[in-house]
Amino acid sequence: MTKETSYGILAAIDWNSNNWQGPSTPEDLEKANFTFVKENDITNASLNFGHTLFPADENGYYRGFLPHLFAKTPDPEKSKTVKIVILKAKDWHDGNTYIVGFYAFPTFKRERVPSPIESMPDEFETNIKSLVKHVHFLENPVNLSVPSEITKLLPKDKKPGKMGYNYLNQLSIERLLDVMSALNPNDKKLSSIKLNLFKAMGYSMV
Repeated sequence: MTKETSYGILAAIDWNSNNWQGPSTPEDLEKANFTFVKENDITNASLNFGHTLFPADENGYYRGFLPHLFAKTPDPEKSKTVKIVILKAKDWHDGNTYIVGFYAFPTFKRERVPSPIESMPDEFETNIKSLVKHVHFLENPVNLSVPSEITKLLPKDKKPGKMGYNYLNQLSIERLLDVMSALNPNDKKLSSIKLNLFKAMGYSMV
């Protein structure tokens, strides 16, 4: 039986009331679902979408952090075909879980980088990076807490609350990108990345 190719990952991050472009608020830290964040009152994911505010490295890459990949990187074989990591977060204000953005064409590597802001003097632990042009925050997020055709396609966690990421097949990625586009019809960067992702997954765009 042929194994289905995994072209993406749906990964959870803790909520940030500053759109992951600044420090998490005390309430964010208090209500986080991640044990490490609760116990230490710190999070490495708070600047995951700071790519428009803070400098990339000399090669144009911006680095982020995926909590459930702290101890190890994804399966080497499966990660070879991953074209996108879609990030979801539970908003403690309303209790809903939203897709808030993504890292397309990612590289998985654990690194420590200097903090770009004075209010967060410690170094950041990072484990994912993409070119700035492939990191994207959605102005209008996708609500995954509302039952829909798209949520039916998403893989179900075997252990609710324990599994922080799932591999996604091609159909799930297509549908998720289509929903993102429908909610953000004037988002030209999203359209451009989506086109490149479809090509990377083997689509003929003729």
